Amino acid sequence: MPPLSQILALGAGIGLAYFGPILTQLAVHRLQELNLARTPEPHPSDPAASASGVEWTCGPDNYTTELISLDPLVVYIHNLVSPREADLIIKAGEPLLEPSPVTGYGAAGGTRAQSRTSWSAPLPGDDAAVACVLARARRFLGTLLAPRRDEMGVAQMVRYTAGQKFDLHHDWFRQPRLLDGDGARGRRRLYNRVATFFVVLQDGCSEGETYFPQIRPIAPQDWGKEAGDIGGGGAAAEGDDGVSGGKKQQAVWRMHEQGGMAFRPVRGNALFWVNLMANGSGDPRVLHAGLPVGDGMKTAMNIWPRTFFGPDA
Repeated sequence: MPPLSQILALGAGIGLAYFGPILTQLAVHRLQELNLARTPEPHPSDPAASASGVEWTCGPDNYTTELISLDPLVVYIHNLVSPREADLIIKAGEPLLEPSPVTGYGAAGGTRAQSRTSWSAPLPGDDAAVACVLARARRFLGTLLAPRRDEMGVAQMVRYTAGQKFDLHHDWFRQPRLLDGDGARGRRRLYNRVATFFVVLQDGCSEGETYFPQIRPIAPQDWGKEAGDIGGGGAAAEGDDGVSGGKKQQAVWRMHEQGGMAFRPVRGNALFWVNLMANGSGDPRVLHAGLPVGDGMKTAMNIWPRTFFGPDA
């Protein structure tokens, strides 16, 4: 747990005037959970059917968080998804995988491009495991979404095998988009992706980091000043160093050699960031890439909460 003085200092800093209202509200909400395990919340005990047909019950929220950046807001989430949840989501998405499209800024459709060579699939929202994780992500958002106006959107599973990647891009749209159903009904509202959760479901690979060239730590860090010290957010990884039953700590994130920060895939963990600025425009600083996978395979879940604009929003 960080010293109380550090927590109070961060809390005071969040109130500075240059933070937009959306970022301030969300940062304060999340600050209470900095490096602290959440108190499990009650959930319905009735088992629900997953895509695999197995009876399954949504578990409690047991994740912890670490602040990476305050402006723009980037949060690292440990254990957002349990191993069982990850397995069930993969089973739900695998039969639907297709070559990933690239959606242009505000374009109606997507095309296959060399900039994105992964596989992806929309995840069924009525699957119990998918619905469980979406509900957990919704609770994490606190006041970021407006009730009866905004929504969590359709989650996506994405898979990267050896050599596959997604070059630098933004998740927000330059021009907010119209839902097909709204267009058919003449409803005058548009949406954009206000935030992103990138949740790792499978990490059996080398390389394959998520890279943000314009993100910096909140305060200067001492990474690299000691032998083997290349980053932060240590997580247990298989190894035989004679410590902790043959497991050693590996850095979850590091300073990239070309600037910015890179985050290695860790099963069950997630990155969260805010895509839009307080005025609703896209934040160019959350530019990011899925770096090429070396050996093996990486599978993840994209969650893009939607905020709506317009007279009928």
